[in-house]
Amino acid sequence: MGDADETAKLWKVNRTIHELVKDRVGDGFAVSDDEIHLDLPTFKATYASESGAVELLGILEEKKIQRGIIVFPGNMTPSARKVIVAMASQFRLEEFSESDLLVNIVHHTLVPRHDVLTPEEKKLLLEK
Repeated sequence: MGDADETAKLWKVNRTIHELVKDRVGDGFAVSDDEIHLDLPTFKATYASESGAVELLGILEEKKIQRGIIVFPGNMTPSARKVIVAMASQFRLEEFSESDLLVNIVHHTLVPRHDVLTPEEKKLLLEK
């Protein structure tokens, strides 16, 4: 896969992550619509190096971010999993495969919105 294709794929993943984080009501995340609707040329100009590779690690270190989402291509290696476990005391990390984030399943027309039931709704449901 070429650098342009890889950057476009990472742009889609970036958009999906921002949508999912914005949907996490009550978690204290602030995601603007500009971050979700970032177009591909702007994404490339902001995050891609001359070769097209995305340099996110430097951005995370620069902004001193302690909570993160790790996106990996293919399968995560056992050594990478060990590093994440070792970092758990310092950082709150979640990991996802790239392929899982190419499309936001929450926005799929065949998947209804899932909402947490209120205690009254739960009681009513369990009585059925």
